[in-house]
Amino acid sequence: MSGTSSENIHGTALVIGEKGLLIRGPSGSGKSSLCLSLLRRGPGHGLSARLVADDRVDLSLIGDHVHMKAPARLQGLIEVAGFGIVRETVASSAILALVIDLEERSAIVRMPEPGDRQTRIANQTIARIALPAREASFCADILLTLLAGGHI
Repeated sequence: MSGTSSENIHGTALVIGEKGLLIRGPSGSGKSSLCLSLLRRGPGHGLSARLVADDRVDLSLIGDHVHMKAPARLQGLIEVAGFGIVRETVASSAILALVIDLEERSAIVRMPEPGDRQTRIANQTIARIALPAREASFCADILLTLLAGGHI
């Protein structure tokens, strides 16, 4: 991906404050649940929180920044497990600041090396954190702590 080309990936994206977050993980790992937890908890920490995209995310490299947005047919929609699809307040796009990889707890390194806290997307180095799958509340608390402390 270069210039203004784009790529569509499996994931969930949101913006908290001014930070764009991309949540990745296999189907059933809790991407939408983590997103909903952050959308509900962010304002309680003084951070605006809006959905960018759920399930599929369009990524575009514009200058040195990776921009995220929803495919038109999915804009404003998010899955609530056990209920179905609901509408959410959206941000039309966000600049990617952090990738969250949801993994099995046993695969997560407690004190990762600095190089393991980064990933490459569209030839850009992006901050990355691995968090346990299917633990939305716990993960939301960790991410809000990092945001509040200026670590993201």
